[in-house]
Amino acid sequence: MRMYTMIDSDAKLADLQSQWKEKGISIVAMDFEGEFNLHIYGEHLCLIQLFDGSAYALVDPFTISKDALKAFLEDGSLLKVMFDCASDSALVRKQYGILLEGVYDIRLSALALGYTGNLTGLVERYIPEAEKPNLSSKKKNQMTNWLVRPLKADQIEYALSDVEHLLVLKDILDAEVAEKGLTEKVNLEMQQAGRSKGPDKPGWTKFSSWKYLSREEKVFLKHFFLARDELARKYNVPAVRILEKHVLLQMAKDVPSSDADFHVYCNNCTARKLGELTAKLKSAKTNALAELSR
Repeated sequence: MRMYTMIDSDAKLADLQSQWKEKGISIVAMDFEGEFNLHIYGEHLCLIQLFDGSAYALVDPFTISKDALKAFLEDGSLLKVMFDCASDSALVRKQYGILLEGVYDIRLSALALGYTGNLTGLVERYIPEAEKPNLSSKKKNQMTNWLVRPLKADQIEYALSDVEHLLVLKDILDAEVAEKGLTEKVNLEMQQAGRSKGPDKPGWTKFSSWKYLSREEKVFLKHFFLARDELARKYNVPAVRILEKHVLLQMAKDVPSSDADFHVYCNNCTARKLGELTAKLKSAKTNALAELSR
C-alpha cells in the first residue's frame, strides 16, 4: 500500500504547495478521477492524484473550495505532468470555469514518437520492470463510484498508480524526443496542452452519425436530447437511464406521431416517469417543428 497524504481542506492544500516550494519542487505528476454520467447526472471531478517524485497526495475536491482549486490548477509556475489531459481539462473547465495552466501532457511526446496507445502500454514499453496492473481490478475501478466516501483501499491504490510513473516517463520521452530532433515541435504543441481548441460542443452534436443526419433529423435530435437531459437532471440520474442514445437517434429519424408511438420508444422508462417523459418529448417535438418552420 502506497503511503499518501489526504488533502481535504484549503489549508492543507496551501501547506502542500508551501512544502513543495521550500523543497524546490516545481514539477509534479497529476491525474483526475471523475464521475461521467455513470451513477448520477452530469460530470463531476471526484479526486486529484499527485506525486512529487517521492511522496503521494490525494486532493478531495468535495472538501476544497473552488477558489483554492482554481488557484492550484491555474498556477503556471508548477509544472503538472499528465497523460492525455484533454478530458480532465474539459471537466474542470465546464464544472468550475478553471483553465489548466502549467500542464505537460506526455501523450503529446508519445504521439510525436509514433506511440498511439494508452498509459499502461506506455509504461510497459519504457519501464518494463514496473509491476503489471491487474486488468480486472483496473476495469472495476474505472467503473467504480468515485463520489462515495470514504474511498476504498483498492480505489486509492488504483488512483495513485496512475501518477506513479509519469515523471520518469517524461524524462525518458524528453530524451528520445530530443534525440530525434522533435523538441521544438513538441514544445509548440505543449503550449496548447489543457486548452480548449474551440467552444465546447453541445452533447447532441457528439453522436457519431451527426454529420450524416439531415437538417430535420438534427433539429429533432437536439430537442429530444434536451428533453431527456432535463428529466435526468431533475432526478439526478445518468441520462441513459431515461433514454439511451440510440433511442434518441431513432426518434429523430422516425418522429413519433402519437402518445402510443412515444411509449414504444420509452418502454424502458419506469411507469412513474413515463407520463412526464412523454409530455417533455411531445413538447420537444413541438419546439423542433417551430424551429424548422422559421
